[in-house]
Amino acid sequence: MRTLRRATRVLVVCTAIVAAGTGWMATEAGAASENVELSTRTLLWNPDDRREVEAGKLRWAGGIEITSPNKEFGGWSGLAISGDGTTLLAVSDEGRWFSAMPLYDERGRLSGLAEGRMAPMLGLEGEPLAGKALGDAESLVVDVGPAEPLAGNAYVGFERAHRIWRYDLAKDGFAARPEQLLTQRHFGRLNPNGGIEALELLPPSTPGGEPRILAITEDTLDPRGHIKAFVADGRRISRFAVKQRAPYKPTDAALLPSGDLLLLERRFSMLAGVGMQLRLIDGNDIEEGAIVDGEVLLDVGQRYSIDNMEGLAVRADRNGDLLLYVISDDNFNPLQRTLLLMFRMPAAVSPVLAPAEGTLTLPRTPAEAGSSGEASASEGAAPAPN
Repeated sequence: MRTLRRATRVLVVCTAIVAAGTGWMATEAGAASENVELSTRTLLWNPDDRREVEAGKLRWAGGIEITSPNKEFGGWSGLAISGDGTTLLAVSDEGRWFSAMPLYDERGRLSGLAEGRMAPMLGLEGEPLAGKALGDAESLVVDVGPAEPLAGNAYVGFERAHRIWRYDLAKDGFAARPEQLLTQRHFGRLNPNGGIEALELLPPSTPGGEPRILAITEDTLDPRGHIKAFVADGRRISRFAVKQRAPYKPTDAALLPSGDLLLLERRFSMLAGVGMQLRLIDGNDIEEGAIVDGEVLLDVGQRYSIDNMEGLAVRADRNGDLLLYVISDDNFNPLQRTLLLMFRMPAAVSPVLAPAEGTLTLPRTPAEAGSSGEASASEGAAPAPN
C-alpha cells in the first residue's frame, strides 16, 4: 500500500508537471499576439496655427501621437487600413505585427487608437524574427479588397535580407508562417539599407491568376540615377524607374481607385530636419523601361506635425474622396515620435471611379491600362469617418 501511495503521488506530480508544461506551451502559442497598452494625444496640422487645415492639395483630417510603455512598440514602416477605417495593421522594421482600431471624433477626424495588439512575425520555420538582420520589414500590402486586413494574405517586403514573403493571416492570424515569393536574386543588387520600401498589388496578367507585385526601392539607383522599381508577375520581373527628387527618398506607395500611384517620400538632414512629400504618378506611365514622375501634392517640413513618415494606406469614403493614412517610424529613438496622420484627398485630384461603402475597387485591368491594380495596403471593420 505504501508503495502504491508513493506511486500515486509520483503520478499526480508528473501529471501536474505535464499539465503545467502544456499550459505554458499553450500560453506561448497564444502569445503570438498580446494586448499592448496605448496612449494617444491629438495633433494640430500646424501647431502654431490651429486654423490651418490645408495641406498642399490635400486637407488635414486629424492626427495623433501614439505612445506605449511596451519597449517593443515602434518602428512602424508598413501600413494597411480597412475599407471602413476601423482596423489598422502595421509591420515594424524589427519584425513585429501591430493591429488596432482607429477612433474618430464627431466630425470624422482621426482622434485616437484602441484595442492594440502586437506579435512577433514568424520565419519560414515558425521561429520569431529577431533583430534587423532578418526582421527589417519595410513594406506591407494586403490582398483583401474592402475586407478586414487581418482576413487576407499580407505581402511583406524586407530589407537587408531582401525578400518578399506572403503571410496567410486569414488562416493563421499572427501565428502564420510565411511563403517566400521573391528574393534578391530576382531583383539584382539592392542597397543593404535601401531596398524594397513600397509594395502594391496589380491585377493578374491572366484571369484567375496571382496578382502582380509592384515594388519600389528606397535608394537603389539604376545607371541613369533613377530609383529602381519592379513589377513581378510570378518570377518574371519587369523593371522601371522612379525619377529621383533629391533629397527625398520613397518610403511607401498606395494604388488609388483611378489606377494612379501615390508615392510617399521622406527627407532628413541635421540642418533641415525631417520632410514629407506625396507624389501622384499616372498609372498609365508604369511600364517596362519607363521613368515615371508625377505631380507633387504635398511637400512640408518639420514646422508641421510630421516625423519620419514611412507607412501609407488609402481608403475611399462615400463622398468620392480618398482618405490617406500615414504612420511614422520612430526608430526606437526617444527624440522621435510615432505619429498617425489622416488627410482627405478631394475627388478632383484623383477620382474614385466606383466608390461603394469605402470600397477600393480598381476598374482597370492590365489589358486596359498596362499596369494598375487593387487598393492600397488597406481595407475592413466599426465607427469611422465617411
